[in-house]
Amino acid sequence: MNRPELEFPLHWEYKIIAARTDEAFAAICAAIRTHGFDETPRASNVSRSGTYVTYTVRMRIESRETLDALSQTLAGCEGVKFLL
Repeated sequence: MNRPELEFPLHWEYKIIAARTDEAFAAICAAIRTHGFDETPRASNVSRSGTYVTYTVRMRIESRETLDALSQTLAGCEGVKFLL
């Protein structure tokens, strides 16, 4: 799969769809902090059943390696269903 060419540094916005639990939110925050960022995700849309929530977090990413590593860590968090 070809990855698009990006010019770094850049501002990147993640949309994280996760279980609506304190544990999932804590895992997402810990993953962000592990990579040296201090941003806190903002909750927005909640699923009709109330089971899932969308979190948005915007950050300045310095390199493709950081982007890939952070994306992988966030996708692997307990309770995360989708990462956009």
